[in-house]
Amino acid sequence: MDIHSLLKKPVAMMTGEELVALQAEVINQIPKEKVIESIPEYEYGLEGIMRIFNCSKSKAQRLKAGIIKDAIDQDQRTIIVDVKKALSLFQMYSRNKKRRFS
Repeated sequence: MDIHSLLKKPVAMMTGEELVALQAEVINQIPKEKVIESIPEYEYGLEGIMRIFNCSKSKAQRLKAGIIKDAIDQDQRTIIVDVKKALSLFQMYSRNKKRRFS
């Protein structure tokens, strides 16, 4: 399939195969290095935790005291968060968490 002809074709007129081929082509063109580089190595304070997890201050405090405490170095009021380690700890927690479906 020619990608350029698919780009000119309306989505409503595409077959499922054409749509999947177009999506696969676009996904392959995304540079993966830029996605990884956009994550900072360290964040600072509760505001940093709030930015990492896009959450409220109270939720950031609970995360700091619980799930991601191994990724945090704190000296008095200074908090430094290792972002990659915090994300991996959160990911392990969410995988191991038992979920009930109603």
